[in-house]
Amino acid sequence: MNPFVDKLTAMFSKIIAGTVSREEGAILINHLVKESSVETIGALSYLIENPPRNVFQKTVLHTIALARNKALFQIMAESITSKDEDVSLLAASELARLRTEGAKRTLVENLDNNIYHVRKSAAVALAEDYGDDGISILKEHLLSHEEPFYRATSAQGLASTGEKGVDTLFSILRTEKPGPVFSAVEALTGYDGEIREDLIPVAIEALMQAGDNRDIPLVVELLRLLALFKKKALRYEAFIAAFADDSSESIRLEAQKTLHAIKKGF
Repeated sequence: MNPFVDKLTAMFSKIIAGTVSREEGAILINHLVKESSVETIGALSYLIENPPRNVFQKTVLHTIALARNKALFQIMAESITSKDEDVSLLAASELARLRTEGAKRTLVENLDNNIYHVRKSAAVALAEDYGDDGISILKEHLLSHEEPFYRATSAQGLASTGEKGVDTLFSILRTEKPGPVFSAVEALTGYDGEIREDLIPVAIEALMQAGDNRDIPLVVELLRLLALFKKKALRYEAFIAAFADDSSESIRLEAQKTLHAIKKGF
């Protein structure tokens, strides 16, 4: 047996048992890295893929993260692509904490990963930990990518940051680029926070533009967005009512739902 795997297995088992803290585990990891970084990294990589009995992958990765050791960067970079969403999210978050160009580059590269939760983990980490720089990266990715599934995760990452991300998504509504606008609106309709009233005119303008272009899916999505404003959108009732008699049944039905929402407040 590999002595490094044995030592780390015993340590993780003790963490689960509660006899050793994760912080103490991190100290041991740093000690083993000094002893032999190659052996330690190999053992940790093995244990992430083959965790000891009753030990979760997330426990292994979190303890590694607590070591704050740059020698373990590659483990974090590889773990972001884990099949376990929680592991992927934790790895992305810990990479962002490093604040290095290598970490940022890894996150940006994974915005184009073919696994949904990996893209989302990378987008959320960029948005929440890289400030204006991260938001700019996600906005550019959203505006330039041709595939809706890839735009969607960047849009969700922006929405995760709250008001600043929401403002960025509304700025995309002004671009008149149908694909990115749809992705932005889709993320906004899934946003569970409150959206400022002064942003309603931006949504109305986008609605009128989508109507002129006969972009039926986008019109429907924008109507859903306006419904979230409830009574705050009442002064724009005439704009919404213009779609209540549309030739498209899906637009008519959504417009009627939106009118009901803004009049009744729910």
